[in-house]
Amino acid sequence: MAVSGRRRSDEDRVVRYLNTEGDFEVEVSHTLNKWCVTVFQLPSKQVVAQDFFPERWKALARAQDFVR
Repeated sequence: MAVSGRRRSDEDRVVRYLNTEGDFEVEVSHTLNKWCVTVFQLPSKQVVAQDFFPERWKALARAQDFVR
């Protein structure tokens, strides 16, 4: 079994936030060369909104805006 020498850094990990009511989940993930912010309506996981950002910090800030 071959093992890649590259470890996943914290910047490669998917980040998820729930709003206080628990009816929306916001996910930040890296897709191709952009950071994707996706808002899901729970419990059906239907996509409500999706936006792309060139930098991770901008995507995380926008995700936290959705949660508030």
